Amino acid sequence: TPIVEATISTQNTDVYRAVELKLVSGGALTKDPIVFSADSSLFYLAKDNAVAVYNVQNAEMVQNFTLQQQAMGSVVSGKTKPTAIHALVGDPDHQSQEGGHRVYTFSADHRARLWDADSGELIHTWDLGCTVEHAVADPTAPNAFYCAIPPNNSNGLRTTESRDRGKYTIDRIELNRDSASAKMGEKPLMRAAGVLGLTVRGDGRWVAAYSKFRIHMVHLRGSGKHVRHRWHMVERISTVSFRPNEPVLAVGDWRGRIVFWFCLDEDIDKDTEDRAIVRQPHHWHAHRVNAVAFTEDGATMLSGGEEGVLVFWRLENDVRDYLPRLGSDILGIAVSPDQMFYAVTLRDNTISVFSAMNRSLVSSLQGLRFAERKASKGALLDAPQHMGAQMRYMARLLDSDPFTTGLVVHPSTRALVLNGEPGHLQVFNHAADRHLASIEVAAFNRISGTADAGTHISQPHVDLVRYSSDGTWMATVDSRRKSETGAVCYLKFWMLDPATQSYRLVSRIDNPHAYGAVRDIAFQPTSRRPGSSTSAPVSSSSAAELLCVSTGDDCAFRVWELHTVAAAASHWSCRSTAQHRGMRPHGAAFSADGSMLAVTFGSTITLWDASNTINQGNGSSSAPVGTLVASTHVPTLTGVAFVGASHYLAAWSAERLDMWNMLTGSVWWTQVMGIQSVFVHQRKALVAVAAYQIPQSSTASVMVYAPRSPNPLLALQHPGGIEAVALVPSSASSSSSGRSRPNTERGQLKPDPLDANALVVLTPQGLLNVYSAESTTVYSTQALRSTVDSTDVEAAAARPMDGSAFSSIFGQQQSGSGSSSGSSQQLADPRKARAALRLVSSAARSTYSAPHHVVPPVASLFSHFVSSQLIPIGPAVTKTAADPNASASASAAIENDSDVDMLEDSTEPASRSNVTDPAKFFSTMRHEFRKTRVL
Repeated sequence: TPIVEATISTQNTDVYRAVELKLVSGGALTKDPIVFSADSSLFYLAKDNAVAVYNVQNAEMVQNFTLQQQAMGSVVSGKTKPTAIHALVGDPDHQSQEGGHRVYTFSADHRARLWDADSGELIHTWDLGCTVEHAVADPTAPNAFYCAIPPNNSNGLRTTESRDRGKYTIDRIELNRDSASAKMGEKPLMRAAGVLGLTVRGDGRWVAAYSKFRIHMVHLRGSGKHVRHRWHMVERISTVSFRPNEPVLAVGDWRGRIVFWFCLDEDIDKDTEDRAIVRQPHHWHAHRVNAVAFTEDGATMLSGGEEGVLVFWRLENDVRDYLPRLGSDILGIAVSPDQMFYAVTLRDNTISVFSAMNRSLVSSLQGLRFAERKASKGALLDAPQHMGAQMRYMARLLDSDPFTTGLVVHPSTRALVLNGEPGHLQVFNHAADRHLASIEVAAFNRISGTADAGTHISQPHVDLVRYSSDGTWMATVDSRRKSETGAVCYLKFWMLDPATQSYRLVSRIDNPHAYGAVRDIAFQPTSRRPGSSTSAPVSSSSAAELLCVSTGDDCAFRVWELHTVAAAASHWSCRSTAQHRGMRPHGAAFSADGSMLAVTFGSTITLWDASNTINQGNGSSSAPVGTLVASTHVPTLTGVAFVGASHYLAAWSAERLDMWNMLTGSVWWTQVMGIQSVFVHQRKALVAVAAYQIPQSSTASVMVYAPRSPNPLLALQHPGGIEAVALVPSSASSSSSGRSRPNTERGQLKPDPLDANALVVLTPQGLLNVYSAESTTVYSTQALRSTVDSTDVEAAAARPMDGSAFSSIFGQQQSGSGSSSGSSQQLADPRKARAALRLVSSAARSTYSAPHHVVPPVASLFSHFVSSQLIPIGPAVTKTAADPNASASASAAIENDSDVDMLEDSTEPASRSNVTDPAKFFSTMRHEFRKTRVL
């Protein structure tokens, strides 16, 4: 796990909790073959800096232990690098002698560790002085390993000659429990360049290491004199393995062949060129052979590759059996020690365990499929020249399947939904680190291509996925990219079947935006409707009112309506379309109550009345009721969203984030940064942003904002970048404003953004880092001296608007009459009086200076505007004996505050009998206007 530096921004009256990394899920499960325990009941996986232990029968995790916190970063050349486990080796002798399960790990911090796999406790640690990249156990001695040490390592135990620099060192290491350091031999076994793997024969007499086109072998003798051989191959080598109990080496190459090398024990002392090595090819695979394994008796060989077929070779009679349609490329094969199970690791981050008796599936472990995307592409770029056509073809397949959905939270299950294999969506539980389901959006037949294939097979890709507010409906956009005719796009609506808890396809619209891409989808919330006073789930009667909006490249957004004739006959159709000045729309979002729709056109945000514009039903187009423009120099806005049920609207592009106050129609604050991902909470007033503060930086940041302030509630820095971010509600939800605590002498507790939410960060390595708040309260030093209570201000920012969002911003169609009694009450504290008058003055100024499309009608503002300009004149107030300084102190409190506009006054209005001369009255008015600088 990358080192995470958490920084919390504090202000006056803010009290925060520390944020910690709770768990890490996801990750690549198939980086290396799995390791079985000695009794074949468990298998181990190395995921970055952690070891996960699973049950063979049901693939349930029984233990998960991580490297110590102080070992999570190693300093190499003055830079801090994250620690990862490079090699994982089981302890075969411990099970038979002492009972229990133990496993060895070799990590990038130059250390080897012995773990108790049952309890997850660290038993012993050895300092190696170097990094071990590959390790296999010595079958002849306990606690001994053959290791491949990469070049340019700071190995204090052995010096390297100048001619051997840049090469791997193959050495034997002994790990004794009575010592804290490892013991190496007198001299290394051999040195080789570009070692990709290491294997040892069952009797311990041969050790083989292979690179791209070379095989290095060492024959071990008891006298200590070793014989080294090296062979150069024409075909690129993909894997090697020794056949048990026989001097035979199986070599798999990129042409799909498995070549047996015989007579290894003959003529050992001769030079490599004079060795009489007999080779026998076994050829069935059409592509690269990724894995070769043998059973314990050596009678059966197992192989697999890109075809996704597990091949069983009966070597005695040369008969083959097959286990086809495994779903993806086979990367590794492992045979359990009791010969009862076969474990296969697949490229789509899946591990399948099969029974050796009837070859049936025993258990399956599905990881996050995103973890294998970049690793697969990196391997393809390292292909030899004669395999370039096929590798370029496969690289194009990965390029045509990018990560476009982001992290989408399912409304009801709170699981993460994101891109899976081509044409599929993956539903993943980040808390349990389990794959829940795979949704096939578009059918795709996996076809095995060859190097001579000159045509590109188009595969489907899921571009977008959105859910209704209750999770009953799902909308997806998938496309197929064709070089001749362009891309073909499909908009599909799916309905959740309560019986099977799966989504069923209801409607499919081909090319909904005239052969252009669909940029965004938004469902109108179903819990509340414009004009409805109650909140209720969608029923059969209200299902016909369900609407969905899509934006596309045809310079229009379309409104789709659900028509329900019967329970089994439902379909979606286009209700209306709308355009704005011929510009191309991108983002779309409904308000929390569904009364307003916001659509972005270039750098402009357009506001539409959902009750009038969308529900016309005649297919005509109308104009927006308002527009918001932060700046004409703003790049194209890629997204927009209403922040919870508040009166704030978030809009973002690739370079900035704007927060709009919809009551004033102005930009509340702006943050300029390279935005990678934005997630807006649907229920709470929270916005999570993943961005790069410095362009082309390798460190990304995650900020969680409350809409009222540009200062983030929390900020996390991630070395290595971030792909997506999400705020996932937890199972136990508290109040809408977060954690609440009573006022104390140390300040007021600020609402915690991670109280009922988990912050999930997806890294480029496919890891899901889950953050939450600690239970210990951390107070800021400035809060100790603060006396102002910010709870009301924070609650007001997240408080839902009265009525609908449209009426709160644009006003009611018919204004009502009412009176306020708060202004006629005299404030006892002069400081509170000045604060109240300053707040009213600021609100009035912002109302009259706001854009025209958000100002209420003139008829409703006239009386208030005139009343604010007229200063009441009343009789002089005489000082009483009881309180002779009351009037003087109140007058001084108001006169000393130059920022207060005289909008209202608590004194009694002058009666008509007090004004004897109209000319004198207006003269007094003009004098007061000049005095207070109102006009």
